[in-house]
Amino acid sequence: MSKSPNKAKKTMAAAVGVLLVAVVSVGANLADLPDSFAALTARSDRTQFLDRSGEPLNATYQSYWNTRDAMALHDMPPLLVKMFVFAEDKNFYDHGGVDWAARGAAVWQNVRAGGIVRGASTLTEQVARMIAPRKRTLFSKIVEGIDAARLERRFSKNDILEFYLNQVPYAANRRGIKQAARYYFSKTPDRLSVREAAALVVLVRAPSSFDPYRGAADINGPIDRRLESFAKAGIITPEQLESGLGETLKPAPPELTVEAPHFLRYLRDVGANGGAVDATLDAWLQKKVAGLTRRRLENLAKRNAGNAAVLVADVKTGDILVWAVESGGKNASAVNAVLTPRQPASAQKPLLYALALTKGMRASTKITDAPFSRAVGQGVHHFKNYSRTHYGAVTVRRALGNSLNIPALKTIEFVGVENYFRFLLDLGFARFDRGADYYREGLALGNAEATLFELTRAYLMLANGGVLKPLRAYKGQAVEPDRRVLPETAATLIGDILSDPFAREFEFGRDSVLNFPVQTAVKTGTSTGYRDAWAMGYNADFVAGVWIGNLDYSPMIDVTGASGAGLLLRSVFTELNKIRNSGGLRLSDGLVAQTVGGETEYFDPNVAETYAENNAAPVVLSPENGVMLAVDPRVPVEWQAYPFSVSDLPDGARVLWFVDGEKTAATTQKTFLWRPVKGSHTVVAEIVDRNGGKTVFPARTVIVK
Repeated sequence: MSKSPNKAKKTMAAAVGVLLVAVVSVGANLADLPDSFAALTARSDRTQFLDRSGEPLNATYQSYWNTRDAMALHDMPPLLVKMFVFAEDKNFYDHGGVDWAARGAAVWQNVRAGGIVRGASTLTEQVARMIAPRKRTLFSKIVEGIDAARLERRFSKNDILEFYLNQVPYAANRRGIKQAARYYFSKTPDRLSVREAAALVVLVRAPSSFDPYRGAADINGPIDRRLESFAKAGIITPEQLESGLGETLKPAPPELTVEAPHFLRYLRDVGANGGAVDATLDAWLQKKVAGLTRRRLENLAKRNAGNAAVLVADVKTGDILVWAVESGGKNASAVNAVLTPRQPASAQKPLLYALALTKGMRASTKITDAPFSRAVGQGVHHFKNYSRTHYGAVTVRRALGNSLNIPALKTIEFVGVENYFRFLLDLGFARFDRGADYYREGLALGNAEATLFELTRAYLMLANGGVLKPLRAYKGQAVEPDRRVLPETAATLIGDILSDPFAREFEFGRDSVLNFPVQTAVKTGTSTGYRDAWAMGYNADFVAGVWIGNLDYSPMIDVTGASGAGLLLRSVFTELNKIRNSGGLRLSDGLVAQTVGGETEYFDPNVAETYAENNAAPVVLSPENGVMLAVDPRVPVEWQAYPFSVSDLPDGARVLWFVDGEKTAATTQKTFLWRPVKGSHTVVAEIVDRNGGKTVFPARTVIVK
């Protein structure tokens, strides 16, 4: 009996409805294919840091895509590529995304085996599955086939193959043949043996089951069978087959080329995130300098030196090449010592003299190096040179070269504390938590804390002839533009002084450890109590800074900038000079040579020499306002005295000293010894010149206890 027309129509409508639902369902589940594979892999939420040569600086493999170890197809070993195509999709170049013949054979084989023993997914289908992972069902297989056909229409065969070989997943979140070669064998793909290459092909089928780190026995059989199939197909030669079968698979766990955790932390702090970040660090140089630093700390361990940091940058680009932070088994190694504020001491003096050269000093200007006292806070400090030796009238060149303290104090008085303070702020010293009136003349001796990063950038400015250049940590980093902060004449003259062995011979000798084989501007610093030892330097190509101390601020035992940090700086430049054959430091064309006192000196003809100690306007040196004194009960009062003094007295002038409104002394000497009386006192100085003209100075408070 035939079906009624109405029933046939209903059946047809139902079939059409089911088909429409299926079409809609398939369409709704199709992958959102990218316009380019590069755009797809750029969607990474993890950051991989690479050194300037592409070496990994961190070992994160949490990104879904391989964003840092991708290779161009033409850079991949041809034999390895042929192995993958043969093993995974031998008809890859002949199908349009789905290999129907292979799929039919797989279905028949699975039916005969009574289960799934063969999948027959093409490389293109596997790529589709990577882009849009789905639960493995018959429906998802249909959708993947359609996606594969769409991929074939959008991308070339070579593009698909290149993507697959860069993104195929392995164990431990590794993706692609480059990461796999490094993970399993610590090699690049081009250095794999025939057996190791075959192992990568086998491992993609079941990375966990065949994991060679769990025992190579499980994978050896599949590798042998795969090698035999390669030989039968003519992909490898009989000799390669014999070699591959006779080789023992030896996994080799990978190691990072270099450790730079403090630098990586800084990278993240300055916004280097997402995907692969090309850092400026030189992994080889970082490893070398870190080793030198550790050995220097080992040598200084008995002298309680526990921490050290080294920063190296390229003079021309400002690229950071080395960021080494090491600990000798004590204190907080997690602290980023490059960014930790410490007292720079004399390492900051070149900046003071550079500014002075623009204000009226010359390298030949004479400054008197003699005993010098100043009230500091509520006490009096008697400044001394490191050697406790005074050299009388010395030139600016020798004052800086020998790092003399007294001339530096007179220089900051000439320049002006506020002017120097603002100059340091302009250079990027941002750790000052007080104003210039707090640090006062102590700024000349580096009493305000600064970081190795800040100090190195300042020396980079000197190396670039007065142009302030940012230190750059990664490619594409947003940095401030270069700007000039000093005349080229002043900056290059400082470099000439710091590289002159004769300029430093008073305190360091002519054969000092600071005299490098290649002309290098070098300056050291040692803070009070041996808490910080610094050595800064630059040549035509590199700038480097070294700090040694203890992050818990405990003192070292007689470790100075020269003996402690200077030796390490010398070793660092020995390595740097192996990289580039640096020439000499350049002197500005604007400098003019002139013989002064039998010596050739350079000066800027556009800056008049205005510094002259004898012609300076008198100032009250002591008492400092608010100074606090204490009477010593062990010494008779009449034997105790405190000096009131002025810097100078013109010919025929005298100074009157008033204490609490009463004239206490009238003298033609610059210094008057006042007998302290307990209590709070107001002191006023008045200079009367030979014509009766008067200069009255502001009142100062002296407290005697």
